[in-house]
Amino acid sequence: MMKLEEVRKKIDAIDPQLRTLIMERMDCSLEVAKVKQAAGETNIYRADREKAILERLSEGVPEDRKAEYLAVVRKIMETSRMYQYGLLYDWNPRLFDAISQGIDATPGGYRVRVRLTRPDQPNAMSSILNMVGDYGFNMQYMELLSFNHNEGTVTFDLTILGDLGDVAMRKLMFQLSRESQGFKILENDRKDGASA
Repeated sequence: MMKLEEVRKKIDAIDPQLRTLIMERMDCSLEVAKVKQAAGETNIYRADREKAILERLSEGVPEDRKAEYLAVVRKIMETSRMYQYGLLYDWNPRLFDAISQGIDATPGGYRVRVRLTRPDQPNAMSSILNMVGDYGFNMQYMELLSFNHNEGTVTFDLTILGDLGDVAMRKLMFQLSRESQGFKILENDRKDGASA
């Protein structure tokens, strides 16, 4: 059995290798975003492709570590999508206009309420919660509105604390709109007491 200090030294040696590989993967994500931008494509998420990747990468992983391993791989894929959606937004901020029609998105808000539908499957909502946190925002409230058993979907209203005028919030809204069905910004509560 290794001593704790030896294990920590081994971990310290592995972490820079992980960083290098993750940065290489992010470079690939940049290239994917460039191709999507050139093609006028704004959909990054493909559930079927990610499922196939997870199945392929889980081959040979011991069962006692498989769930944890797949959690890490999912997080890497989520991060890659976040990066790509952010790039698409940076290259064309007008993408936000289509999802914010009828909403006052000028700076000064503090809370955004949205409605969205997701597949009723494991990680469907936890990935949304992770996404909100990864963009630097807190979820204030989540309400389950309905289950559609025939379509295998769930619909939620989410209340997210943050300013719709903030670029990070706009990127979050853009990504949510691309990875959800029936996405709609319902309200943008403003600090002056108005709701738009």
